[in-house]
Amino acid sequence: MAHNVVVRPGVGMLALFPSMSYKPWYAIGEFVDNALQSWRSNHEALRAAYDGRPPVLKIDVDIDRDRGAIVVIDNAAGIATADVDRAFTPAAPPADSSGLSQFGIGMKSAACWYAQHFVVTSTALGEPVRRTVTFDVPRIVDSEADTLPVVERPAPAGDHGTQLILTRLNQSPPSGRTLGKIRAYLRSIYRTFLEDEDIHLVVGGERLRPERPPLLTTPRWSDPGSPAVEWRKEMDVVLPSGRRVSGWAGLLAKGSTSKAGFALLYRGKVVQGAGAMAQDPADAFKPPEIFGQGNTFRAQRLVGEFDVSEIKVTHTKDALVWDGEDEEAFLGELKERADAEPLPLLRQADNYRATERNRSVQSTVRSVVESVAHVVARSEREVPFDHDGHGTGFEHDDDDRSGGSSEHASPPVEQRVETSETELQVQGDNLVIRVVDEPTDARRWLRVERSGDDWVISLNRAHRFTESFAYLPGMDLEPILRLGVAVALAQIHAQRSGVKEPRFFVAALNRLLAGPLAERTDVGV
Repeated sequence: MAHNVVVRPGVGMLALFPSMSYKPWYAIGEFVDNALQSWRSNHEALRAAYDGRPPVLKIDVDIDRDRGAIVVIDNAAGIATADVDRAFTPAAPPADSSGLSQFGIGMKSAACWYAQHFVVTSTALGEPVRRTVTFDVPRIVDSEADTLPVVERPAPAGDHGTQLILTRLNQSPPSGRTLGKIRAYLRSIYRTFLEDEDIHLVVGGERLRPERPPLLTTPRWSDPGSPAVEWRKEMDVVLPSGRRVSGWAGLLAKGSTSKAGFALLYRGKVVQGAGAMAQDPADAFKPPEIFGQGNTFRAQRLVGEFDVSEIKVTHTKDALVWDGEDEEAFLGELKERADAEPLPLLRQADNYRATERNRSVQSTVRSVVESVAHVVARSEREVPFDHDGHGTGFEHDDDDRSGGSSEHASPPVEQRVETSETELQVQGDNLVIRVVDEPTDARRWLRVERSGDDWVISLNRAHRFTESFAYLPGMDLEPILRLGVAVALAQIHAQRSGVKEPRFFVAALNRLLAGPLAERTDVGV
């Protein structure tokens, strides 16, 4: 005898949602998606309700730390009578899945991930009824309840919108750095929507506005006398599957490891690469096939946005589901077109060095080198280096000393600053301290070399350790230079004291700093 089986998701599915791999900004983003989609789908009806004026969408995400609650309120079109059952049933997609609300699971999964208890109150545009549904997730799961009461109360005919109150949170109410990170990510994820002055997204009392860093406008690196151009180009790629990806790529006017990277947008929302504008390099989309390995100049300047709406997206809308060879083909085409004439972005990023022409940066480097040279001179006078290799100063060769005396007083180090387009030097008493900018030797952070009667200490500003922790302008170079000079002086002193192969110490240091130790990492959230 034939019979039917139930394949509809049961309430036990609610118990699975807290274990999903959401991040706070993507979970809150599900609530933002619903409001945006409601506003978009009912835009004309909302305009009519506002007597023909453009309807302004307001989404307010409030963090109530005293109550341990998160409250999300919007003034979109609300949940209509025909959509009530579907809206509260897991995995029941909307009739129109062409927008941000696609799978019918986002609001429910995100709410269950964030809280054990949440209440949804909604008033649909044109319906004088306010409906409230309460989810007590542990109780629903334990009782295996498959229905929930919808409480209806009268509402003014002009009311519309939805309120979501999350309590008994599974995650701590965001504050401090976490709240700041949520704001930064939502600002990045919804960048295209926030450019519309009719959309107001407020998080923790702060309205989010889009940030668009300026792009590079300058002559081609190989022809400095040519007219300045904006380094941005449009691209359109057809994939092997026939799907199309379109967008633009460009170069930042000011290099920034935390802001560079591509963003992939699905129906206007960033689904991959949001970390770039959120200043979280760990979550930036920088394919090594295009950006190279590590903190390259491309990784500091190359940006772009691409519409991938024809590609499938995961149900959490934070990653893409590529077909066959589409992803590899996309990256290959992107690399080729990004560097194609007449605007070769990759070669311009590799060869353009704004810092060499930046007087402010040059002045900063010069001041830092002078300051460190003064310290070395003072150290030599106060803590002279003796025969046994003790002390921290810089001494003459043995045959420069007179009478074999064990006491040695060096003359003050005479400082003379020399500048050129690519380096700064401070010379004095057999010691040269240099800060250089040498991308072609970017694997060596520190060099200690003998040049005639001079010891030459060179610290490379183009090394990714310096770029990560002392990038100019904006960061402090002096601590990094002091450390490098101290290490170099230690090698020089060891070599003068007869230690075998002391140069291997700096070589090992350079090898170590070619790896993860050279990269800045955020601790905590």
